[in-house]
Amino acid sequence: MLQVDLESGLSLFADQSFDSVILSETLQTIHRTEFLMREMLRVGREAVVSFPNFGHWGARLQVLLGHMPVSETLPYPWYETPNVHHCTIADFEDLCRRLGVRIRERLVLNDGKPVTWLPNLLGSIALYRCTAG
Repeated sequence: MLQVDLESGLSLFADQSFDSVILSETLQTIHRTEFLMREMLRVGREAVVSFPNFGHWGARLQVLLGHMPVSETLPYPWYETPNVHHCTIADFEDLCRRLGVRIRERLVLNDGKPVTWLPNLLGSIALYRCTAG
């Protein structure tokens, strides 16, 4: 077993050491998101990233009603959350464009079912498969 502080990067690994690097429901807890995305694509041919969608209608409604969202995919109250970045599907795709990351596949889910219509509003979890350039 290998335990590494993702905030300090993946310097233990050479370029293109892996076929895939997976970051499962952790992106929103990372302080240096751009750095980690670059590192993942440096050490792997592709990156698989999943995260809770803060743009889901249920989260938006809770904010509209004056509270930070708490749900099955966002289970922590604001004072205990490990989340440091509140990312939506649109935000992640903007980040990928800015970094020159190519999105190969996207799967958006709500209650375990695929969401294809208005995914940023109706999806609670997003899953991406990305490559450099």
